[in-house]
Amino acid sequence: MLLAGLSARTARILAIVSLCTSVGLAAALAGTWIFVSRLALRPIPGPELPAKMRASTEPVSPLQIHYQLDLPGRGEIFPALVGNQASSYWPVAVLTIANTSGLPVLETIDAEVQGWSARFRETAAIAPHQSRTFRLSPDLLPRAYENSEIRQATLTVEVQDASTGHTFAQQRPVLLHSASDLYWGQKFANAQLLARWVTPHDQAVLQLISRAERFMPGGRFRGYTPVPGVKVEQQVQQQADAVFAALRRSGISYVSSIYTFGNYPDEAQRIRLPRETLELRNANCIDVSVAFASAVENLDMQPVIVIVPGHAFTGVRLGPGSTHILYLDLTVLPTGSFKAAAARAQEWLKKVDTKDVLVVDIGAARSLGIYPLPLPELGKPVSKTL
Repeated sequence: MLLAGLSARTARILAIVSLCTSVGLAAALAGTWIFVSRLALRPIPGPELPAKMRASTEPVSPLQIHYQLDLPGRGEIFPALVGNQASSYWPVAVLTIANTSGLPVLETIDAEVQGWSARFRETAAIAPHQSRTFRLSPDLLPRAYENSEIRQATLTVEVQDASTGHTFAQQRPVLLHSASDLYWGQKFANAQLLARWVTPHDQAVLQLISRAERFMPGGRFRGYTPVPGVKVEQQVQQQADAVFAALRRSGISYVSSIYTFGNYPDEAQRIRLPRETLELRNANCIDVSVAFASAVENLDMQPVIVIVPGHAFTGVRLGPGSTHILYLDLTVLPTGSFKAAAARAQEWLKKVDTKDVLVVDIGAARSLGIYPLPLPELGKPVSKTL
């Protein structure tokens, strides 16, 4: 009986100890949770902002914010140069905001070429007694690259102050060029942008290559891929000759350059895309060089376009990265031979000072992010002048 009594007492004691332990653990967990929660919600102090950039509840008088809108390039827009980091080109507009107050301001800038571009938007803080300049170049819509003639357009710029709601707004007339117009820049600084006219995947270029296959031994183009028993240089010449033969068979004849409207007629030029050259069957020296280079690039070879004073001709590297180039002056078309085209190109190289020879390497241009112009589908009508 005594043993049974002791066992019952021991069980009660153990139960009480277990209960107390459970309650204690629960209380400890609850306390830890409360402590951690308060710690997580407590703001962590960071580095203090400079006094000139601290937020203020006081609105700044609109009279203390000054805006200046300028149009570099006399308001002319060349679609082929927009977004391609041309070294001798300008943004659509330049906006300067000057904050003459002792408080920072927050400004939201909107810009758009009505009907031709997406809306550009940027929000910027202007520190007290600070002036900031913004380059405004809204992204052009696809229809801007389908436009075939120079057009008058309207640039709209609006700036809104976040604290007062005050709005600065201006509209300026601009001139939107055809996508086929290239502004060469000072001393041909934008010549590498000529690579945008080299369109190797255009349907018209594919058709040219299809016709050129008839003039290839075995009817196959291999680019730089080695063929047993044939030197790569000889293989490249055969392929270049086949493309030349297809161009000659098409009956392409020479025409002079197309005049470009606007304020830069001496530094700008209308250049035909290969599809236009092949459809119209006439071209100037640059037009036909661009068409040939497009076919060569499609064949996975490396074309170049050479610009000398008053003239241009083309060429292809005789191997991947080769310094040896087969040059061709295609203005011998439609009656001249492949041999005559190579000879005329060499004549130009001999009589022109090397410092006046500018080589546009299409492969190098691609590595710089200069890609073909976006093209409308064949058969789709392009925008006409109003």
